[in-house]
Amino acid sequence: MEIELKVPNVGEFIRHAGTLIAIEEVKPPPPPISREYIFQEVEARIELRLKDEVIKRIGDLNDFYGLETSIKTAIKEAKEYAVDRELGENSDLEVIVISITRQYRAKPTWQENIFTKGYTEFEHLMTHSTRGLPSPDERVVWSSKSK
Repeated sequence: MEIELKVPNVGEFIRHAGTLIAIEEVKPPPPPISREYIFQEVEARIELRLKDEVIKRIGDLNDFYGLETSIKTAIKEAKEYAVDRELGENSDLEVIVISITRQYRAKPTWQENIFTKGYTEFEHLMTHSTRGLPSPDERVVWSSKSK
């Protein structure tokens, strides 16, 4: 037979606890506020195209060396690629550089960023990292067909 356990009434003595003097309803504290940091990053992609169809993806670069260095480096590399293969205004093939700007959410790791001393490292959120943020913006910033 199972014994039904009960709690004492105010004023009752319970051995190993003492006399119950009050009962309070306690509202739990609100959960802590989660802070997400929204970053914007710029990348560049170099493509070889034939009439708007991608024939080859030549390279992808990021801003590891500084803001918009990916675009500057991609344009330099694309120009060299086009000159070496004689791809100009009248060629059927076209070399283009696409700038890709995207935003994402991240949280600090509280480990020092080895590339930017004095700042924490951040990691992308594993889920919903682009929630409520604009879609990536892709635009052509250089073409072998333009002067």
